[in-house]
Amino acid sequence: MTGPGRWFTIPAMTAATTQTDPTATEPLAPNQAQNAGDATPAGADGADADPQPVIVNELAEFSENLKSLIEEPSWGNAVSTFLPVLLEVGRIIFIVVVLLLIVSFISRWAQKAVGKALERPKMDLTLKRFFVRLTKYVVWILAIPVALSVLGVQATSLAAVIGAAGIAIGLGLQGALANISAGILLLMLRPVRVGDFVVIQGEWGEVRELGLFYATINTFANEVVSIPNQQILSDKVQNLTGNTTRRVEIEIGVAYGTDLRVAEQALLEAANSVESRVKEIEPRVWLAGFGDSSIDFLVHLHCPARSFFGVRHHCIHAINDALAKADIEIPFPQRTISGNLRVVRDEAD
Repeated sequence: MTGPGRWFTIPAMTAATTQTDPTATEPLAPNQAQNAGDATPAGADGADADPQPVIVNELAEFSENLKSLIEEPSWGNAVSTFLPVLLEVGRIIFIVVVLLLIVSFISRWAQKAVGKALERPKMDLTLKRFFVRLTKYVVWILAIPVALSVLGVQATSLAAVIGAAGIAIGLGLQGALANISAGILLLMLRPVRVGDFVVIQGEWGEVRELGLFYATINTFANEVVSIPNQQILSDKVQNLTGNTTRRVEIEIGVAYGTDLRVAEQALLEAANSVESRVKEIEPRVWLAGFGDSSIDFLVHLHCPARSFFGVRHHCIHAINDALAKADIEIPFPQRTISGNLRVVRDEAD
């Protein structure tokens, strides 16, 4: 008599059976009976310890059915061969679609939940967007083993495959992993944040997003530029709004012979007349030097970092009006050529 995972020896029922049956088993000692009871036939033990995967049995059954179909082609054999396969494939496709919908719903819900949770401590917008995006990746990564277990794939087999392909995956994703590490460093060091005006690799614009793999910049021409994080970390980054204020510097030249003190006073009044400047820092006017066609001045005034171009625009207008009111000429480049000029007439004339 057999039980689950164990084999038992049935002793002889009568003495007559023991004497007449030459193949009858001799009674065993208690310790031998215990050992025999614990012993398991090799075939049964192998079947319990190392069962064949379901997919192997299904493939073997399909190959046998296909072989019989080739030997005796008929509609009945064709239906019995391909119908189970089609039903199984349809079942798998249905499960995959349902799992994708469920995981997509959970991912969106988790992102919204994390976003609302991070609004309470007033976290920096850059970190908030990073954690929201990271939540999406974490949900999808955790869903992979769950989906495989639902489909009947054994976890040990999956771990073996991933371990064998780990080196190839690492080499293939070398650039992506470098961008991920660079993105984490950018979030830790934070040389730029979402909403900053920056100059990266010659691109001027506003940082829209700092992701795991790349940063998205909206240029002043309303163009979207994506730059890998590794290039941002290893290249020069100019943050135009890293400070709250910026200095506007305008170079202007006046004609030689102009009263420099009058010109300096006109430029200073023009800088003070700009409404959008920072009132706490007074404008300054400096003599820069003697140019080829003019005496050059530098006008310095400070403004909010995000109002730089507007303040510069108004300041140039104010300087032009102030110099025109003071009757000060803004010269254009010119050269004076002196020497003897000789005119040669053509003999035909």
